[in-house]
Amino acid sequence: MSEIGDTVYLTVLIIISVLSLIGCTVLLIDYLQQRKNANLATKLLAILSISDAIYVIAVVTNPTPQNDGAFCVIQALFKQSSSLSTFIVNFFFCLTTFLTIVKNIDMADDNYEKYKRNAKIFSILFPLVIAIIPLTYNGYGKQYYACSLKSQNAFWIGELILFYFPFGFLFGASIVFLLKIQNFLKEIQQNKLDYDDYRINRRTLMTQNSQITAGEQYTQFLFFYTLVHFFCWLPIIVSSILDIILQEELLWFEGTSYILACSQGFFDMLLFMISKRVSSKQQVYERNNSFLTADPIDIYRGSAVYNSSL
Repeated sequence: MSEIGDTVYLTVLIIISVLSLIGCTVLLIDYLQQRKNANLATKLLAILSISDAIYVIAVVTNPTPQNDGAFCVIQALFKQSSSLSTFIVNFFFCLTTFLTIVKNIDMADDNYEKYKRNAKIFSILFPLVIAIIPLTYNGYGKQYYACSLKSQNAFWIGELILFYFPFGFLFGASIVFLLKIQNFLKEIQQNKLDYDDYRINRRTLMTQNSQITAGEQYTQFLFFYTLVHFFCWLPIIVSSILDIILQEELLWFEGTSYILACSQGFFDMLLFMISKRVSSKQQVYERNNSFLTADPIDIYRGSAVYNSSL
């Protein structure tokens, strides 16, 4: 790529990276403010923010690697680990919501406490273990804009197993869980009390309406998070596939894909701020209509999720 092209890329990358790091900082500050009482969702979001920040720093510190030396390998290792952590955290967001709303798990059960602990450990350690594997077969190497998994010759098999497969499986599973949650909420919506029951049980029906609405809002934001993560990482996948098929690097596309991947922290912050504002409005509405929580009914199983109690 020309010198002007490299300059434009570096300028845009730095701007996006700064915005993304600001977003990560905002999310981490929110976590630290409620660290003692932080729920699983907040802790996963903190892990996601740290992963975003690590990825951004890894890319920015060595944007045009010159060789396959130790610094290049370190950059690739951190990139691989942080990207996998993003996929896994997104998966656990959706899985936990599915278990809480649809499967009605007992959040006070010891098994759920073990699940929360394992989810946090898995989100941190598993990506690191996977990222170490390429070191055993010299699987990291220099690309034009950053060091990453090698895709030349037979090395693409390692990239397929260690990056493409986790990406497809985890995001595919996340979408499946979200669709099941939506179907569950729709079934409850369709099986609400009829008109005669409404006159007798208005309070119960209002409770259902409130909690269904909150559940739909929560699921909608999970969809947004999943889509943002998917489209931030999809160009990286497409770029690697094109490199393998065409046997040449599309530098402009590769540069754009790294910029999008580095912007994830900024988009996460925007979604977090919007969802927090919506949640605050919902809580104000329920406080002003305190009778909404009078009757414990089946849909209440999800209220713990909607009130960020995961």
